[in-house]
Amino acid sequence: MIGLLASRGSLERLQIEQLGIGQLHWSTANYAPPQELALWDGLVAMYEQGLVRAVGVSNYGPKQLVKVHDYLKTRGVPLCSAQVQFSLLSMGEEQMEIKEVCDSLGVRLIAYSPLGLGMLTGKYTSSQLPVGPRGLLFGQILPGLQPLLKVLSKIATKRRKTIPQVAINWCICKGTIPIPGVKTVRQAEENLGALGWRLSLEEQIELEYAASSSPRKMIQNVFQTR
Repeated sequence: MIGLLASRGSLERLQIEQLGIGQLHWSTANYAPPQELALWDGLVAMYEQGLVRAVGVSNYGPKQLVKVHDYLKTRGVPLCSAQVQFSLLSMGEEQMEIKEVCDSLGVRLIAYSPLGLGMLTGKYTSSQLPVGPRGLLFGQILPGLQPLLKVLSKIATKRRKTIPQVAINWCICKGTIPIPGVKTVRQAEENLGALGWRLSLEEQIELEYAASSSPRKMIQNVFQTR
């Protein structure tokens, strides 16, 4: 099975005996439905053979998430996690439905892109955009983010935190496990400042209201299923 080969390859490269978690990066339901069951069976095999302590999925929508959860349950394998794009820029109806499904099934939601690819760091402006394809996306969304960035900045100043720390903490307050990307040790150290405290309910509501006023939303992963 592909899952077994991949996990064994990872174990060999990492020089460890067991992976903490093995996740499917995305569902094939949108373009190759017959492959889906084989991939689920791969998760079962990895778990049963002790190659991973837990299994999870990524980019699964609410309906497909229930399906994989129920299938794994019949095989005696608990679904541990569901990794999806989730942030103040990705809190639309479908993402919140995924969160509700996770809560009802006892699955932990792992939030990737909690800083909106960098738009929630305060580093970029409409006149200072990243190069490449990201610059095109940022140019469409950033002009309407000023109300949200203003609130993030206000709370950061009040809390003696940075804007990224506030944005990451919002994800934590929503019961998710955020996994912000880092390129430097300094960024990793800064992200740690999002731990050990919590935004008040009033601050969360204020952030969400400001985020909802943005005219353009983050583009969701095209591989995310329903």
